Amino acid sequence: MRFGVCTGLDNEENVKIAAESGYDYIECGFQMFANASEEQLCEWEEREKKYNIYSEAVNCFLPGSLPVTGENVDYDALAEFVARGMKNCARMGVKTVVFGSSGARSIKEGFSYEKAVRQMGYFLREIASPEAAKYGITIVTEPLRKAETNMINTVKEGVLLAALADRDNVRCLADLYHMDQCGDTNEDLLMITDSVVHAHIANPVERDGKNRVYPLSADEYDYKSFIDALSKGTCERCSIEAGVTDFATEAPAAIKVLRSL
Repeated sequence: MRFGVCTGLDNEENVKIAAESGYDYIECGFQMFANASEEQLCEWEEREKKYNIYSEAVNCFLPGSLPVTGENVDYDALAEFVARGMKNCARMGVKTVVFGSSGARSIKEGFSYEKAVRQMGYFLREIASPEAAKYGITIVTEPLRKAETNMINTVKEGVLLAALADRDNVRCLADLYHMDQCGDTNEDLLMITDSVVHAHIANPVERDGKNRVYPLSADEYDYKSFIDALSKGTCERCSIEAGVTDFATEAPAAIKVLRSL
């Protein structure tokens, strides 16, 4: 399994630290690439080559202004945005696009849940998957805690959404923080490990008044059972996605914890 950390290619210092600390890749933002100028893309390409670390995964897929659920979904605008973003992502070396995007997928009060799920399946099957397939990119459905979205909250629901899309390059993600918040267990994860190809990890327990923070000690939370469960299946990458106070000290410490597992 390859280990990465979420940070932007626009932050050269963080990219340098990630590379020197021994991370295999970084995870940037899809919207960042989709909205980038040619000048920015060239700068980031050179930065990847300079430090020999690439953005193999991206999150923050869709902005809230491009919803995939509800009345009057603008599929033409979605298709244009996804096409531009996938092309730029491939240029940066992206292999996996994370479909979290709570603002774009949450269901408004009074709208049919069943219809919203079908809309998400349609978006993945007819718009996102074909564009991603042009570049060998996989899309992973990301379950999010209920405080962020009112649909697709558990790892099993993530599998169901991917199955609804019915495309080989639409798979699933497991996020330890969201699993903890939604009551998912490693036993639940073991049931679906053949569907999970990407993961996010963080310490979900409050530390110094903050939760969802970098893992800084192997004994502060049972990270090992999570990694062990992932290792029994098809998970290719696991990224640290968490709040950070001092990247220069926490990022090197966190990768040591992950390697120790």
